[in-house]
Amino acid sequence: MLSIFNSRLIITLVISTILIMSLFGGIRFHLSNKSFEKNLDSLVEQTAKRITSVVKPSIWSLYSKSVERSFSQEFASGVLDSELEGDYIVGVVVYGQFGQIYMGKWKGDKGNIFSYDQSQRQKLLGYADLLRAYPITFDTMTLGKVELFIDTHTFDKDQQKSLIIELFQIAIVSLFFIFVLFYMIKRALFEPMRKLEVAHKTFESMTEAIVFTDGNGVIYESNNAFEHLSEMLSEQVSGQNINAFFPRISEQIARLIEHENEHGLWQGEADFQSGNAHVIPTWLSISLVKTSSNKEAFRSELVFVFQDISERKDAEQKLQKLAFYDALTAQPNRQYFEEELSTNLRLAHRQNTKLFLIFLDLDNFKHINDALGHEAGDQVLIESAKRLKRRLRETDFLSRIGGDEFTIIINGATDSEQVAELAQSLITAISQPIVISDSEFKVGASLGIAIYPDDASNAQDLIKRADIAMYNAKDLGKNQLSFFSTDLNHKVEHYFELRNSIDLAIRNEEFQLFYQPKVDLFTNKLQSAEGLIRWNTPNGELMTPNSFIPLAEETRQIIPIGQWVIETAVQQLTQWQSTRFREISLSINVSPIQFYSDDFIGHLQATLAKSAIKPSLLEIEITESAIISDTEKAIAILYELKDIGVKLSLDDFGTGYSSLSYLQRLPVDILKIDRSFIIGAKQGNVSSKILATIISLAQELFIDVVAEGIEDEENLALLKSHNCRLGQGYYFSRPLPIEQFEDLNIPINDVSNKV
Repeated sequence: MLSIFNSRLIITLVISTILIMSLFGGIRFHLSNKSFEKNLDSLVEQTAKRITSVVKPSIWSLYSKSVERSFSQEFASGVLDSELEGDYIVGVVVYGQFGQIYMGKWKGDKGNIFSYDQSQRQKLLGYADLLRAYPITFDTMTLGKVELFIDTHTFDKDQQKSLIIELFQIAIVSLFFIFVLFYMIKRALFEPMRKLEVAHKTFESMTEAIVFTDGNGVIYESNNAFEHLSEMLSEQVSGQNINAFFPRISEQIARLIEHENEHGLWQGEADFQSGNAHVIPTWLSISLVKTSSNKEAFRSELVFVFQDISERKDAEQKLQKLAFYDALTAQPNRQYFEEELSTNLRLAHRQNTKLFLIFLDLDNFKHINDALGHEAGDQVLIESAKRLKRRLRETDFLSRIGGDEFTIIINGATDSEQVAELAQSLITAISQPIVISDSEFKVGASLGIAIYPDDASNAQDLIKRADIAMYNAKDLGKNQLSFFSTDLNHKVEHYFELRNSIDLAIRNEEFQLFYQPKVDLFTNKLQSAEGLIRWNTPNGELMTPNSFIPLAEETRQIIPIGQWVIETAVQQLTQWQSTRFREISLSINVSPIQFYSDDFIGHLQATLAKSAIKPSLLEIEITESAIISDTEKAIAILYELKDIGVKLSLDDFGTGYSSLSYLQRLPVDILKIDRSFIIGAKQGNVSSKILATIISLAQELFIDVVAEGIEDEENLALLKSHNCRLGQGYYFSRPLPIEQFEDLNIPINDVSNKV
């Protein structure tokens, strides 16, 4: 484009220069001729006067017959010769009064001067361009005339030569003028033209579609991107109204054209309809461009700039799905659920209707996840979501809010029975076997139901109430449903209150160890002791383990509590080293949660290392049920404890699986028979015989037996009859604070008889 512009500019300048030079040459030629003619007339007139003045005396003498002459004839002839030496006069003829030739001279081609006679007149007329005659007068009398023959060929040649030189000079100046003018014009116009070319190429190459319309929306120019989107050629597009392509925003375009939009701009999403009726989502900007500031001649045009946002819309939908849907089950996630619940609650409030929220948790899901891996667990979640979705109505809203927890919003239900039937059908659907890797597995579902506005007036409280009801369903035995009630709320409030209080108790060291003696049943002497935790609450209440240990195990607060017990027991054993209790061993209970924790062994070793006591003075009691839950791992931990040197005691034996065969694999030193087992045994009954068998087998395995819960002489006699050597219970002493325990009037067994 710029090269064409340069060529055209040069051609224009050259043609303009030639025209100017031609005009100048013509004018110069015309003026030169006029000037020459004027000068020639003056020259000829002067020449004629000079000749007249010279020849007049000679002619007059002819008539006056005067012998005195001012000039001789020879002198006149010499003057004619001198006049002929000029450039233009080629012949001079002097006539007398009656027409006779007085004298004449003419000049040849080579400048030779000859005398004139009548025979040469025609030749001289053909040779000369002009003939001028001037009279010779004396006063009022005409004496004759002078004819001058004039040749202008020399002038023409000189004029042509001069004109050529001038034109050449003008041409040189003109070339300089052309280049200067070209540079100036190029400097003034080239950059705007270059920018215009860049703008045009940019306009054509832009990925955004651009359309220019007049004030009525009629298209007069568009770029390639628009043609691509419209699937039409520019010839087909030109002249059409833009409303044909954006029919859904015709009102906005009309308002913009009518200047109702004071900013002259509109932006937003708009559906573009192509020539083949394909609808494409676009982001559109419409600008109103004023072409004149003169209100009387006001014109406006519209510029449409838009681009296809189909990919962006697809990406937004994918992002929205990622943001609001669970990637595994493809069901709405927690964020979507919370927004939907808030919306439905507002609707229920306006319509004065009830809303039911079901909180569902899969039962035994953790076992499948741990045993078969997360892939199998994922399959359970996917299948469970499908089953729930099939049982629900289109108006119900199912979501997975995390882990194995689902929530369901029930709208339009009239009463609780209707929702209970639906909930029961969900439990039935979930309880059906699920096939994973050609094996069938069963999971259950515990459902909690809360009602708006009966149970809560906002989303957060409604979720909380449904969650409480769900945990109550689990407490009731799982795989069932439970409606929220005020009693449940009190129970949960107590739960959280107790949990917070335990945290404070740990920080404020409100726990205390009580000590209960273990006695040799045959010598009635103190053999060892058991440290039992108590909680001295700020209000003065002394709480037993059954009041807070189950919750502490559930919240894993049992780990710092158990560490405190170990540290306190080791500290007490250290203090006993300088007293009569220096050979007394001390047993403490270890929760299964602490037993399987990663830092249990390390903490125990570090605590013992800080003290100077023998590790064998510390006895670790672990329940039978804790070992049965993961026997192989439990055995490995027990052997680690055995390597440390502490004694090991199997607590509550008789309440679990109670297999005597697996005792051979356990490196335990002491077997504690549970109190409930002893109470049921009487002399001669089956329980008594089983008790005797346990004691006998333990002794054969070199395992000492401690009987718990000895409360009277009958219990003592029965145990002694079965040769049980050690026991503890209220018969000997309740658990006591350390001061009271040390003051007990029980002799200490001799070292040789100590377990």
